[in-house]
Amino acid sequence: MMFEDAGWRFALFLLGAGSSIYLVNILLRKIFGVERKEFFSDNRVNETHKKWDRIVNGLSAVIVFVTSFAVYEYGPAASLYLLLITAAVGLVQVLVRAGFEKKYADNTNEYLYTLFESLTGTVIIVTFGVSLFPEMLGYMFNI
Repeated sequence: MMFEDAGWRFALFLLGAGSSIYLVNILLRKIFGVERKEFFSDNRVNETHKKWDRIVNGLSAVIVFVTSFAVYEYGPAASLYLLLITAAVGLVQVLVRAGFEKKYADNTNEYLYTLFESLTGTVIIVTFGVSLFPEMLGYMFNI
């Protein structure tokens, strides 16, 4: 029953969340006057940002990798901790990027765009995820 029509819901999740994030990002770019960057371009502001980005990404990978072993060892009870640690790591990455953009970027609104893009993207993904897969809440929180 849990995975009855999961394929359609997953497709709807990808289509709905993807298009919503795309449209909100267009709106945010117009509000903050930020130019669209190429998809696979280097988004770092300078060499110091590049160095810190590598450090944070490396530590993030190690932390999430080690935490995932806890999920393997302790089962679903530890999955909430993995989710929280992943969210904290993502927050640190966004804050480092926004900090460097605020200090060194040409456009003074780039850091605001980064913060709002991350916040609205997270809200959209959580909203679509909870509305299309409510049974996953019970799995995550052991309800």
